[in-house]
Amino acid sequence: MELLKSIPILSQILLAENAGMTFLDAIPILKNGILACLLVAAVSAFLGIYVIVRRMVFVSAALSQVSALGVAFAFLSGTVLGIELGESVHHAMPLIFAGIAASFFAIQVSEKRITRESLLGIGYILPAGLVLLVLDKIAGETHEIDNILFGNTIFVPTGLLIFLFLTVIAVLLIHLLFYKEFVFVAFDPDSARAGGLKTVLYNQVFFLTMAITISVSISAVGALPVFGFMVMPAVSALMLTDYLKRAFVLSIGFGGASALVGFYLSFLYSLPTGPAMLATCGICLIPGIVQRILGK
Repeated sequence: MELLKSIPILSQILLAENAGMTFLDAIPILKNGILACLLVAAVSAFLGIYVIVRRMVFVSAALSQVSALGVAFAFLSGTVLGIELGESVHHAMPLIFAGIAASFFAIQVSEKRITRESLLGIGYILPAGLVLLVLDKIAGETHEIDNILFGNTIFVPTGLLIFLFLTVIAVLLIHLLFYKEFVFVAFDPDSARAGGLKTVLYNQVFFLTMAITISVSISAVGALPVFGFMVMPAVSALMLTDYLKRAFVLSIGFGGASALVGFYLSFLYSLPTGPAMLATCGICLIPGIVQRILGK
């Protein structure tokens, strides 16, 4: 710690105070929240490249709302229905909801009458409306649920942090093992199908990894930050490079930096953590926009 304090700029950052406490002194208290935000930012930014390339931003938004409905339902079961759910069930409920939704979203539909976008629209707006109804019924828990949905949770339980870490490792391993297949299906599904690749199966696996990531991440840091991490870092990365592997690295870097800076600003100025991280995500778009403007 003394070595860190000897570095001028880093010393100013670590010794910045809020309500008489320096950020350095607060790190032992906030470390779980910081680590959770970094993990969520990294895995969401990674998956975000696929989300943007496959033009499925609405899917991630819909899964976020469905997961949020799972969180709200867990609270509803305890307060209104009188069913006492353990902490593990509270964390599992959004995972169950998102997993079921992902299996439906992965199905290829015939768009003669009903388009895929219309189904996703229903998958987004219906859970959002139901969440508001649930919140109205459990006013006593509204503050806690707001923290989970909109990202003001900074004290993450150690058990949830470990579960989040294991989830991130599992998701990244799956994507490492099936990297070529996921990329092929994402960029040229018709050729992949013609080449004998089981595109339906790989779509199901991909959507399942998204659902697991989103639902567990929402339990840790909130729905709004997860959606932001899944979209903005990837958009910025894809504006800066045409190389896919480089885009993954840039996206993860932007996501991680946004999480760290946003969390730090939320401590320093007593801001809601989620919106602070989203604001820094927005700043990451600037280099890509500048390059596009100058490139033209």
